[in-house]
Amino acid sequence: MLGKQFRQLITNEHLRISMTELANVTGVSTSQIRYWERKGYISSKQSDKNKNHYFSFLTLFRVATIKHYLDQGFTLATAVDKERQRQELGKVFRTFITDQVKAITQLGPKKGEVTLGTLTNDPEKEIYAVVDQKGTRLYSRPVKQDRH
Repeated sequence: MLGKQFRQLITNEHLRISMTELANVTGVSTSQIRYWERKGYISSKQSDKNKNHYFSFLTLFRVATIKHYLDQGFTLATAVDKERQRQELGKVFRTFITDQVKAITQLGPKKGEVTLGTLTNDPEKEIYAVVDQKGTRLYSRPVKQDRH
């Protein structure tokens, strides 16, 4: 599945960025990044050659999210807690997508249908979404026999 391949790419330990790159991309100073690492909020791998710190792609998102909450006026401890909660919700969402998206069909330019599966309390009906320029709309329909 393509989604699984993308997740593997993003979580690949070999996909790393330097502290300077992390600071440039996120707008967080290298001294802040070092401090967050000392506090255990983020982690890095060090190269054997020159002992430079390298960060995973997921850490980039973590740093950007913490910075977002700091910019909103939260304390560092609260920003880290909120980022951890966001991470947990992300896991819930990924599980939902993995478990429930049964098919995605192109219906036309910039228009598609996402089949989400049958209703638990009414297995004769399935839920699907139509996505187009107007947004996303959810519908139910009888389950087609050839979909079993």
